[in-house]
Amino acid sequence: MARTLAACVLPAIAVAYSWLSIEDPKRSVEAVAVVALALVPALVPGRWPRIVAVGGAVVGAGWVAFSAKTWELLPLRDEQVLSPLAEDIRIGIADFYRVLLPLGPGANPEMHGLMLAAIFGFVLVISLLVAARRPVGAAAVTVFGVGWPATLIDESSVLVGAIALAAALSIPLVLRVRSGPALLAGVTAAALVVVGAAWASSATTIAREAALDWENWDLYGAPQRATGIRFLWDANYEGISFPPTETIVLSIEGPEHANYWRTSTLDLFTDDHWFEDLLWISRVDTAVAEMPRDRLLPSRAQNPDNWLEQDVEVHALVDDRLAAAGTPVALDSRRLGTVFRLGGGVLRVRDPLGDGQRYTVWSYAPDPAPAALARSQPRYPGLARRYLEVAGREFPIFGRQGRERMVRAMLRDPGYAHFAPYGQLYRAARQVVGRAESPYAAVLALESWFRERGGFRYDEQPPRTDGPPLVDFVTKTRAGYCQHYAGAMAVMLRMLGIPARVAVGFTSGSQEDGKWVVTDHDAHAWVETWFAGQGWIPFDPTPGRGTFGGQYSFASDSEAAVEALGRGDLNSTTALTREAPDIPFGEETAQEGRPRPFFAVALGLGALWIALVGFGKALLRRLRYLTRDPRRAASASRRELEEYLNDQGYAVAPSATLDELRLVVGEELGIDARQYATAAARARFGRPGDASLGAETARRELRSLLRRARAELSLWARFRGFVSLRSLRRGLL
Repeated sequence: MARTLAACVLPAIAVAYSWLSIEDPKRSVEAVAVVALALVPALVPGRWPRIVAVGGAVVGAGWVAFSAKTWELLPLRDEQVLSPLAEDIRIGIADFYRVLLPLGPGANPEMHGLMLAAIFGFVLVISLLVAARRPVGAAAVTVFGVGWPATLIDESSVLVGAIALAAALSIPLVLRVRSGPALLAGVTAAALVVVGAAWASSATTIAREAALDWENWDLYGAPQRATGIRFLWDANYEGISFPPTETIVLSIEGPEHANYWRTSTLDLFTDDHWFEDLLWISRVDTAVAEMPRDRLLPSRAQNPDNWLEQDVEVHALVDDRLAAAGTPVALDSRRLGTVFRLGGGVLRVRDPLGDGQRYTVWSYAPDPAPAALARSQPRYPGLARRYLEVAGREFPIFGRQGRERMVRAMLRDPGYAHFAPYGQLYRAARQVVGRAESPYAAVLALESWFRERGGFRYDEQPPRTDGPPLVDFVTKTRAGYCQHYAGAMAVMLRMLGIPARVAVGFTSGSQEDGKWVVTDHDAHAWVETWFAGQGWIPFDPTPGRGTFGGQYSFASDSEAAVEALGRGDLNSTTALTREAPDIPFGEETAQEGRPRPFFAVALGLGALWIALVGFGKALLRRLRYLTRDPRRAASASRRELEEYLNDQGYAVAPSATLDELRLVVGEELGIDARQYATAAARARFGRPGDASLGAETARRELRSLLRRARAELSLWARFRGFVSLRSLRRGLL
């Protein structure tokens, strides 16, 4: 019973800690209560008494988690307790994919109860498997129970993996598992589950996607509800269909000139599509709050004189994102409750806003002159570099020396073979921008090419293709809607080394009685490009959709931008573009390339495990020698020899004498260990004066003996002994 409890303690603590990480503030007392209830059945002897104990523990856990009292679960009372309990569970599950984490237990009691139920369930299964002496199954459940919460919130995958692996390994060690295959199976199962959880958390950003559940980008893909219209903003290039009658979704008062009303940004391009990949930054809990400075905005964005005030009223729109021009810098949230601030200047509330709700937001929405953008140099800080990534790789910065050679090498790299078709987009971008001498020149050339000069047409039901949709859009069909235009231009800008992302929301709408009236037909996607000293600047490559009043953009029919493009320069000395030769590329071949993040995490966890085991054993050996007692020093050398033999697979009983150890060394290794055995015996049993000399001699002889033994071993045998758990397990028994 004591061994069972000892084997369950560390896994139970790890599971509870991991699940409590998704809650703030943490209610640890309730978690301790459900953990204790889950451990009780494993300590009850006998099959039927244990089953009864499990039933009692379940009832108790239900009381703690959902306030379901025992006597209310009697027959004829199901309609009073069981139905609400089932409803709480249903709401709790749904909220994990609707509410931003970490959750507030007071505001989300159903999620809190479900979290306690998960802790109870995992610990109960682990304890029962331990009681049944099933260490491999218990280890696998431990790792899964610790790793699952890491996929719901942004946690360190390496830290979670180390905790899960340590908890899982403690089970066979405490239970004294002596079967090598069983122990190896347990470690392997644990490592695989940890790697899977870590990969899901880091490579696919499940932690953030759980709070931002976007699956398809269909600008009018969800059915109309009684309370309004819902938009799904993620990437789908198969076509859109607007209803014949326009419906007002927003009315905005304040700005004199047209602006685009952004609701979110799509920052990650992978698997031929754009996805949202926003980091949770902070909460806006005060009534009127100025937000902390976004480090990608210029210092003048903190000056209220440069802010644009917008009074927004929501109409037939079902969305929990706040629409605003540019980048929000302050918010009046008195009628909204808690607002969550995400990366990219995106604001989100807990629940979708209702018809008639209002809020006031202040934004930094720059409208620079073309000459100011032309002077902006391609100096991009680390925070902006993530907007140069395409399908997992960062392209070199615009204008960097040797850039063409580096890009060609990337596109020819077998590890990037899945991205090979996009080489056509890069060639097209290079031909369009020519030898542009500034990022602005390249952006303006691409924008005008998509809108007028490239032969593209707007089509909400574009032709179907077999290849990557954006590649076929640019090179074959040249027909699509805003997602095609914005998605293709943003990819091409990143490949040119210019930070870009896709913004989604609404065009300005129409101005009526001093307000901007926005309808569902104004739903749109465009491009935002980052310029040093300016921040994020919007551009719109979609023909016929530009309605913002920026003088720098070809999309807004700005005379200054059109004139600059027509002249071929942006000032008296700077050329806009110069003709560039075609960029040839070799034929890409699909070969296996560099390890993906999944395998990188696996290698990291494996290295961590090796270091913990190997260096942990070395530290234990060194600590044993920290004594002035020659007899203890001799015992430490004897223990070191015994552990070496065990790690190499030679059976040595814990009670073996020095003479028996000498015989094993001679028979198995072919090395004469008589001098070591004699010196160790003198240290352990000799007179005080001889004992000290014997201890020093024994340690010196042991070093020589082990050096000769290792010289006869292969590298694999040395490594196997370094990571072997045999000696560590015996040392803990």
